[in-house]
Amino acid sequence: MDNLSNEAFRFDVDSYATLIDNRVKIECADQRNYSGRVYTIDPLTQSIVLIDDSSNRVHIVLRPDIIQLIILDRNQSQQSHRDPFLPSNAITTTTATNHDESIRDRLGNIRKFLSSKRIPFQEKLEENNSITLLIQNGIVQINAPYTPENISGTNEIVLSRIKLLLKQIVN
Repeated sequence: MDNLSNEAFRFDVDSYATLIDNRVKIECADQRNYSGRVYTIDPLTQSIVLIDDSSNRVHIVLRPDIIQLIILDRNQSQQSHRDPFLPSNAITTTTATNHDESIRDRLGNIRKFLSSKRIPFQEKLEENNSITLLIQNGIVQINAPYTPENISGTNEIVLSRIKLLLKQIVN
């Protein structure tokens, strides 16, 4: 029962962790080859997530398919690489401030509009200090940043009508 010779028991997480942010070339079964920067490695399945910096494509290479792994460059500088899972434009402090002001303006416009149309709503303060507008006791919720994409609800008819009204306000 205690078969410790299985490959899973010989897997060394620390040695695989040294591959992160290195440029590698992986030769796989069926003459497939991948090259790129190692983004992460799953310690359970030993699958490697590669990022091709030239095309910004993400490849997940499964451990059973790997025949050979060649380290091309041991570049440990994490700041020289762009994370493909983050937004492409970095938000600066001034941009974030302008963004917050536009969200506050949008919220104010929605409040005025709902009040002028006599649509009952309540405000709920969320944990991240954003305000969620609840219409018809929570049947429809409008979340920050208060665009038609950020509306959710349980009643499809009311939801579609509120989305149409909100598109008029936002645009």
